[in-house]
Amino acid sequence: MTGLTDTVRRFREGRDAVPPFFEGATEGPLAVGREIFENPRTIELPDGRDLGYAETGDPDGEPGFLFHGWPNCRTFAAAFDAVGRERGLRIIAPERPGFGISDPDPGRRLTDWPADVTALMDHLGIESAPVLGVSGGGPYALACASEIPERTPRVAVGCGVGPMQAVSPAARGPFTVARYAPGVIRAYLRAEELAERYAPEKLIERRAATAAEYDADYWRSEAGELLIATAVAARQGHGNEHLVTDLRLYATDWGFDLGTIDVPVGLWYGRADRLVPVDAGRYLERHVPTAEAHFYPDYGHVSVVQENKSAIVDWLRR
Repeated sequence: MTGLTDTVRRFREGRDAVPPFFEGATEGPLAVGREIFENPRTIELPDGRDLGYAETGDPDGEPGFLFHGWPNCRTFAAAFDAVGRERGLRIIAPERPGFGISDPDPGRRLTDWPADVTALMDHLGIESAPVLGVSGGGPYALACASEIPERTPRVAVGCGVGPMQAVSPAARGPFTVARYAPGVIRAYLRAEELAERYAPEKLIERRAATAAEYDADYWRSEAGELLIATAVAARQGHGNEHLVTDLRLYATDWGFDLGTIDVPVGLWYGRADRLVPVDAGRYLERHVPTAEAHFYPDYGHVSVVQENKSAIVDWLRR
């Protein structure tokens, strides 16, 4: 439990404080996340920006890229460390501009992301590698499938955000607000950040209470603690502004045609997902010519990926 001493210390240290649940972790994904947080890796991009990234999984395995969700960052790679080691996959997780320790990229578009990924591949001496985009990372994975297919020959999307026309007007709400009334989203994110830092256990209970039934136990496990910790780490360098940017980008024209994608695309969605409706997956199944879709009746936003990690990694390594 978070005590008064921890709260005061975190307040004094601000966004440089070790995120809740990483503190004192000595094994498992939380320890991996702490290692990532405390030992940052960056490269300088051609335009002078720094790009943060992490590596987990099997260091001697075949490379694969993981694009984190929203509002997460490179520390989310800890969630795939064990399966990467089991399946022989070296997992490389870059952070989007303005997240964690990655420098902002003012005026960025979804279609700018493939150039950052290409620069990181070149830096690491990787010719090509499969990509997994989870939740908010889904559109960025699809952008790579469209724009740099020679570098990303297989692309998986787990509970990924879809184009706004894929879902109901109600489901578009946060994205539309971010586009037209960003101050409302900034205020919401500030409140969420305070809860993540100073009352993380209560926040987990709130997440579990409002999640799909299959997600509740995951929220109360290390998986949920990691999601809270990595959301805190996402704000480390630049606060909440670039989380707002991501929401806005999802709500605008993505800048590429899903119908021109010709690399294999795997889709994993839960019909009980209360954050990204399954309609997003159904839309992608209809509009991406190469889509291979997997839908599950009871899984939610967290469980659909947690329950299928091995299957997704095996699909990526075909």
